[in-house]
Amino acid sequence: MRTAIITIFLYAAVMQPTWSQGGDGNHRNFPLIISIEFHSLSLPFKNKRPLFKNVGIGLGTEVSHNGNRNWVQQFKMTWYGNKTAGGGILFHTQTVWRPTMVNDAYSEVKLGVGYLYAKRPKEGYRPIQNGWENVGKKGKGMLVVPIGIGLGYDTYDEGTYVSPFANYQFLLATNYNESMPLVPFTLMEFGSRVHF
Repeated sequence: MRTAIITIFLYAAVMQPTWSQGGDGNHRNFPLIISIEFHSLSLPFKNKRPLFKNVGIGLGTEVSHNGNRNWVQQFKMTWYGNKTAGGGILFHTQTVWRPTMVNDAYSEVKLGVGYLYAKRPKEGYRPIQNGWENVGKKGKGMLVVPIGIGLGYDTYDEGTYVSPFANYQFLLATNYNESMPLVPFTLMEFGSRVHF
């Protein structure tokens, strides 16, 4: 697990010089991405009622593969709280394709990989020979595969500018527990990229 995460970040560090933008591109690399995240332990587009109850925050940045905004690599860290399922911290990277819709409005499709450290909402127990043993509230790390769709507005400007967006992310977490090796959850994101 750790080897996969380290490999991804080393690959990103080595490939970063090839992502530098050309002089005629319409994207400024390394914006500050700030977002409000809403977590739900559910399948995509199911059980929408609790979607806006579990609030978190996200910080990240991105670099362009071709100097333009339509093909970028995003790096993000997200913290979320969830009283029912337990809070967590998520580190992930996603390749993002952003086709232009109308003028400066765009849609986006994301696919990536990440690492989630999730805590238990309450103390956990495991079976032993004479009953149950308390294992506490400590969490565990899991490999996740995030897939997302979204909308946004990006007007390229010479000076500092803000690019708002809204995303819906579906994440598949592995190694959740023995009875459920794969667990789906969703994140609704509302935020902005600040290009300096």
